[in-house]
Amino acid sequence: MHLQEGDHFLNGIIAMILQKTEKFNIGKLKKMDSIKEIDEKTKELISQYFNIESEYRYALRVMSAKLENLDDYCQSHFDHNPIHHMESRIKTPESILEKMVRRNYPLTFDELKKNIYDIAGIRVVCNYINDIYQIIKLLSMQKDLTLRLSKDYIIKPKDTGYRSFHLVYEVEIYMHNELKMVPVEIQFRTLAMDMWASLEHELRYKSKNSLSEKDKANLKKYSDDLYNVDLNMQRIYIATTVGDDDND
Repeated sequence: MHLQEGDHFLNGIIAMILQKTEKFNIGKLKKMDSIKEIDEKTKELISQYFNIESEYRYALRVMSAKLENLDDYCQSHFDHNPIHHMESRIKTPESILEKMVRRNYPLTFDELKKNIYDIAGIRVVCNYINDIYQIIKLLSMQKDLTLRLSKDYIIKPKDTGYRSFHLVYEVEIYMHNELKMVPVEIQFRTLAMDMWASLEHELRYKSKNSLSEKDKANLKKYSDDLYNVDLNMQRIYIATTVGDDDND
């Protein structure tokens, strides 16, 4: 059954879906060239996802509260707020399907639970590089969190110049008197890293024309330049607060 033939089903469930979330974009789903049909398994996957979406929202709130509490702890104990700001989101259903198709995962609920870690996501933007590692260290002491994935793109940036520290924690939540472990992805960046990543994404994926090799090389250079700015700003901060201008 091709997408056009499946419209009667999609129109039937769209009202139910929109009652739960206004983010489901059926137009985007129909434009996904890799999905040629909406079969029964895909219908079931969409339905099963909405049954557990509240679990991810719950876990997102729990993790956000933990990060805010750690920021308060640092303020009260070290007279410094390491977190500048945070942003959070729940991945939209069409984005989940697109990612599963792009990575050639079978469109089943088990595969979604097994391979898609970033349905619930938080971006934590810190003032300094040291702030990132301080918050990560404090998070690692939380006994109700289980580390599932850790990728340090700050020390070892991607070839594009992208820098960030990615963590996936399984968060303990209780729903209907049942303990569940729900993954939440956290991306840590400095203000400079966040600015570069946001603009680079805009240029790379939303521009009409593809980036030239010269443009790509320049973006990589600008990332390195901003990293050096981060390091120097951190040195100044440490020198003015601790009094050690030789601190690396």
